[in-house]
Amino acid sequence: MRSSRRLPTHGVLAAAALACGAGGALAQGLTFAQDQRVWLQVSAYRPNMDSRVRLDETDSVLQGTPLDGENDFGLARRKTVPAVLLGGRLSERWRAEFEYFSLNRSASATTDGIRFGDGEFVADIDTQMRTRTYRLSAGYSFLKQPDREAGVLVGAHVTDALLRVQGAAIVNGQAVGAFTERRSETVPAPTVGLYGSWRPGAGRWELNGRIDLFKLNIGDYDGRLVNLQANALYRVTPNVGVGLGWRYHDLRVDADARNFSGEINYRMSGPQLFLQAGF
Repeated sequence: MRSSRRLPTHGVLAAAALACGAGGALAQGLTFAQDQRVWLQVSAYRPNMDSRVRLDETDSVLQGTPLDGENDFGLARRKTVPAVLLGGRLSERWRAEFEYFSLNRSASATTDGIRFGDGEFVADIDTQMRTRTYRLSAGYSFLKQPDREAGVLVGAHVTDALLRVQGAAIVNGQAVGAFTERRSETVPAPTVGLYGSWRPGAGRWELNGRIDLFKLNIGDYDGRLVNLQANALYRVTPNVGVGLGWRYHDLRVDADARNFSGEINYRMSGPQLFLQAGF
């Protein structure tokens, strides 16, 4: 005959209490994003790019040729752009973020005549277009609940742009076998925006998004910026998550300054994959 032992009632209650305590600790550990004090996000952004540029002649009313970066220069339409973001909570409702990403493309092409800056390029050209973007923002959450958060943003996008074209050109009416036109400009853009996040069912998933806007016409500069993104984050552990999202970045600058006269207009949109850690 097989004997059996029954677990005492107080043992069952103790085991149930222990299980509930462990489940509660896990639920508490899987904190919603706004409860984390510091977070670091590393992204791989894979946008489709559309860029247009015009560079005018120095100290002249003569405008450069409006150029399409992808068609006229042969720049890649798609490229993986790494980005890093660091954020932190300053208080219960105040937060701050800093982000950096850089896009650097170069190509070779053949032209039958374009004016770019002080040169009129007439044959094979080598082109480089590079932008470095720094984003700093401070946000205040007017809505803050355990499963959702929403707030307003003020901040700045600073874009450091470099344009370079090299090749045979006509400069001041003279043929030059190898001429390089290189201009750089740093464009600071104060921004306002909104952000929000939601954790459905108080589980591991989080949906979040943001939008930053800028439009200003002052002095020698006329600019516009739209930066928006929507993401889905899954928390693998209480402190580490992986996510997938969509991002759109549109910048236009029209300047008539001494060191830079012309137009830069580039648009990027596409998916991003990211890893986020916080505590």
